[in-house]
Amino acid sequence: MKDQVADLKQVAEQEIIQGSKQDAKLGAKQEAEPRAKQEPVWEIIQEQVRERVPDEIISERKSETYKNNFFSHIRPRFVPAGVLSVLYTFCLGGLSFLAFMVLGMTGLLLMFHYQPGDSNGFPSVLTIASVIPYGDVIRNLHYWAGQIMVVTVNLHMLRVVWTRAYKSPKQLNWLVGVALLILVLVLDFTGYLLIGSQESGAAATVAVNILGQIPGIGTGLAQILFGEPSALSGSTLVVYVWHCVGFPMLALILQLYHFWRIRRDGGVRPL
Repeated sequence: MKDQVADLKQVAEQEIIQGSKQDAKLGAKQEAEPRAKQEPVWEIIQEQVRERVPDEIISERKSETYKNNFFSHIRPRFVPAGVLSVLYTFCLGGLSFLAFMVLGMTGLLLMFHYQPGDSNGFPSVLTIASVIPYGDVIRNLHYWAGQIMVVTVNLHMLRVVWTRAYKSPKQLNWLVGVALLILVLVLDFTGYLLIGSQESGAAATVAVNILGQIPGIGTGLAQILFGEPSALSGSTLVVYVWHCVGFPMLALILQLYHFWRIRRDGGVRPL
């Protein structure tokens, strides 16, 4: 009898132990199910990736990507907070680009009515200013945007020289800026020639004679850039094409490259 009672106790204890284990497994399963429902698989994977790769390394990789990629810098995901200060650059580069966009839009509108040539240039300017609706407003916007761009680009170059921002590693970008300054001055001069007045003819004659003094290539270079202007009008089809297509496209490409090189070389520095 005693042996049978002991055997029954052992069986009962084993059943109790097995039941508690099953309850524990069932409880753990029930706890895990809500978590699995609340946390999708991709979130769990993201947590594991964040644990393995520090945020500093991720930020550094993103920064290098934006520096090396020409198109990613147009709308970056982040910029240093310090470079947003107006006192860094006085926004002279941004103002120059804004003036350039105004020049492009107003110039496109003027192209619909302007006619280049010795006998057509000045009369078409008068027609735009006095006959075409809002033509005088558009022409004045174009003129003053050009003058503002000349001033802001020159001030921008002075700011760069003052802060010595042309030093390593920005030597190449400094040369690009010098090329842009020359292009802006050339665009302003060719715009003056397209007025077609007697003064513009005199200016074109002086420019052709100066280029003609260059040995070997002077005469051909003057022909390429100015065509054959008369003493009474500097407006020619050659100057018109350079002013409306050639020089603006070159200036736009150099400006976009200039902006990219600024971030590629580490951004701007405080004054």
